[in-house]
Amino acid sequence: MAVAVDIRLRSIEEHIRARHGKDRKPTPTERFVIRAFVEDVVEYIKLRWPVDTGTSRDRWTYQLLFNAGELVIVIENPMYYAEYVHNRGGTPEDPLWSRLVPEAWNAHKVQMLQALRAEIDKTERVIDERRRRQQAPQDRSVGLMDLVRNPDLVDFFEGLFGG
Repeated sequence: MAVAVDIRLRSIEEHIRARHGKDRKPTPTERFVIRAFVEDVVEYIKLRWPVDTGTSRDRWTYQLLFNAGELVIVIENPMYYAEYVHNRGGTPEDPLWSRLVPEAWNAHKVQMLQALRAEIDKTERVIDERRRRQQAPQDRSVGLMDLVRNPDLVDFFEGLFGG
């Protein structure tokens, strides 16, 4: 049977909700941070997976499932016998994946969550700055006093109206 382990990023979902005010999907840069760390997790698993032919080792992969308010990493091995792989001297009732996947995740989790929170904070600062700029009144109308204060505008209007 195949192996599939879902890892839900609840603390990141909460961090986004707290900083953004509501749920949102990760930005492309935030996805890149997640992807880079998850690739390290999969590599960690592959380096510790027993090899006869290398077929099941090479089948380790991941999926990122991102919906607003639900961020899930799925680490999986679709090889039909991956569930039964064990270390030499072990038994199929004590499958290697059940210890190795959590070990790999825990080896990278803290750094990934810190880097991801920093990237989310950076994104939210940019979003906040854009909101501030959009809310600032931009009065572009030209009043009579502007014409008096700026002789260039007077010349422009004289040329326009034949003044």
